[in-house]
Amino acid sequence: MLVGKPALILAGLPLLVWALVALALRLVAPPEQESAPPRIQASRRTLEEGGSAIISLTTAPGVLTAATFPMRPQTDFAPRYGSTAGDGHLQLRLSAQRWGRVRVGPVHVLVTDQLGAFRDQLELSAPDVQVVPSATVLDAPVEVPTPIGVSGVHLSRRRGDGTALSEVRTFRTGDRLHRINWRVSQRTGQLHTNATFTEQDTEVLIVTDTIADIAPAPWADGEDPTSLDMTIRATSAVARHYLTAGDRVSVFDIGHLIGPVPAGTGPRQLRVLTDALARAGRDDDQLRPARRLRAVRAGTLTVVCSPLLRTEVITQIGELVAYGADVIVVDTLPPSIGDVSVLNGKPLRADGVSPDRFWPEAWAMRRLLRETTIRELREAGVPVTAWEGPSSLAPVLLSLSAARTAPRMRRS
Repeated sequence: MLVGKPALILAGLPLLVWALVALALRLVAPPEQESAPPRIQASRRTLEEGGSAIISLTTAPGVLTAATFPMRPQTDFAPRYGSTAGDGHLQLRLSAQRWGRVRVGPVHVLVTDQLGAFRDQLELSAPDVQVVPSATVLDAPVEVPTPIGVSGVHLSRRRGDGTALSEVRTFRTGDRLHRINWRVSQRTGQLHTNATFTEQDTEVLIVTDTIADIAPAPWADGEDPTSLDMTIRATSAVARHYLTAGDRVSVFDIGHLIGPVPAGTGPRQLRVLTDALARAGRDDDQLRPARRLRAVRAGTLTVVCSPLLRTEVITQIGELVAYGADVIVVDTLPPSIGDVSVLNGKPLRADGVSPDRFWPEAWAMRRLLRETTIRELREAGVPVTAWEGPSSLAPVLLSLSAARTAPRMRRS
């Protein structure tokens, strides 16, 4: 009206009405709508590889909410890209493909009223989700070469109370009456009893090599596991296999990622061990000094999970054999490392130089040197098998079980 243009009032009238309505709605809004802070929670704090959890974000009814979750490696979001919006309550599905601790936050949240007149932007730290290795069950027998416990499921060579028949012999003073073999006694006219072998448990020691994490070759599939992935999954599978059988399982880490896990048995030990494995993570490339296992009980079944690249690990395997342990080595070097099939037809740059600077040739030579170490270990009586899944240890354990029951030459 001052400038003599009433049309400006008509143009600004909708904005004025919008502001007045938004202010009125804010004044009559319930008190809990303004005072309720955004809350975020996960439906599950622990899940296995390949599992999923629901991340819920709650503000207040009638409040438009938009949230953006940062993308993490080896994780998938639904909706894709981790962005979602809704009215007061949002849900996002998180799927983890790799063991470890997944940090979902920080989450950027934008809240606004229904008309978009008032808005607030804040940042929330979402709870971490712990991803444990997949519950792989070994396709292998539970027999061990040398049972050293008191009671369990492993058949020993010592005669005593058990279920496996050893022989039928003449009844002696002190034999249990319920073990009398009445058929043989009636046929021979003299009391005979069933002699049995005892069942024992054993102690299983898993030695992990986490000094360095060897990534798969650049030409390999992006989903191929690293040496640390294979070590963690093999450790989890072996521990679950023998803990289910009632044995005592412990873990000794030559590196410094997992930390020692004392010997234990039962479901509680399995939870302790999987939590220790899930907490391991290599966020830096720092090489740490190797630990040494000072002593081990003779007859302990020892499973060494290692890519067999460090001298300290080879020395530790020799010391375990000298202590009298039954050692099995699980090779966790990615199979794409040192693959000589990619050397033929390798692409070159315009100046005739390989773009990876002879990386495949160097690893091929390193794998050839490593084959010498593996051959020497096998000649020393230490079986070496590559980790290829749940059936990797079956041939080795079967051969050890057969060697245990094989006839032996008696020295005069």
